[in-house]
Amino acid sequence: MNRCLLALILSLGVASAEDGKADARMTDKVSVAAVQLTGYDKVGNAPKGIDPVAVLLPYIERAGREDVDLLVFPEYHLGRIQVPGPETECLAAPIGRQSIYVIVGAWEVLGDDQYANTALLFGRDGRIQGKYRKTHAAVDHYDESRTPWTCPPPGRDHEWFLRHDPEWKMERGQELPVFTLDFGKVAILTCYDGWFPEPWRVVSLQGAEIVVWINGRGGAVQDYLVRGAMFWNEVAVVATNQAYGAGTMIGQYPQAILKHVDQPGEAYIQAELDLKALRHARAHSRNRAQRRPDLYGALVEEAQLPRK
Repeated sequence: MNRCLLALILSLGVASAEDGKADARMTDKVSVAAVQLTGYDKVGNAPKGIDPVAVLLPYIERAGREDVDLLVFPEYHLGRIQVPGPETECLAAPIGRQSIYVIVGAWEVLGDDQYANTALLFGRDGRIQGKYRKTHAAVDHYDESRTPWTCPPPGRDHEWFLRHDPEWKMERGQELPVFTLDFGKVAILTCYDGWFPEPWRVVSLQGAEIVVWINGRGGAVQDYLVRGAMFWNEVAVVATNQAYGAGTMIGQYPQAILKHVDQPGEAYIQAELDLKALRHARAHSRNRAQRRPDLYGALVEEAQLPRK
């Protein structure tokens, strides 16, 4: 069946539940859901027998039934696509019918053999409200005389690296945006971005109350990184991973992991975040009030790597 037709059929079945939903929303509390599932991988391999658009539809429908406000999927999931394009158009109607925000990852094709690792933010109307492009490339490194890891090591065919690690060539994001949704402010980080403390801090200082951290990697998203990020930056966190990994979780400031998928495999988790408590903590934060930006200049200087 045509994927757009399937999307329309699934979305029509729950349209009547949406009429009073907007009036029932509460800005003090927000319902979020995170999904761990299989989609395209880092190098753009399509999962066998899986339509990456179609597999999202039951989760979108479920989130609508459960009055979820924000639904988050993993990194890469939609594969290499044009934005906007057929895949985003097929998602527009189901998302609009459910009146939820959706975040999902893709390799956004930019033309002239350029692409970006992009997280797409769909608004409640199903239209793309914003994008975040991964800012830190998770590239393999080499350690020949501790050379800075800025290009593929000598002796390797450049095309080999592009086939096995496309982040060598991807267009890296140049911004850390914060998106204003109808329940609060949300920022997005992608996989390796979350290993750096600075992006978490920057988006928090710019007003982000929830940081969405999408991943697509083997192993598990580290709960200690999520707990630390929440505590230091006074944010809630929604983290996802592909189903060949684990660690999809929802965290409430200051350190509570409300829901956690600790094993590989597909899973859907949902929890309510208390934004009122978070905002109270941020408004009365001693740490925020006593920051010393005059001492932090080294944070924006180039790192000096040790040499042999």
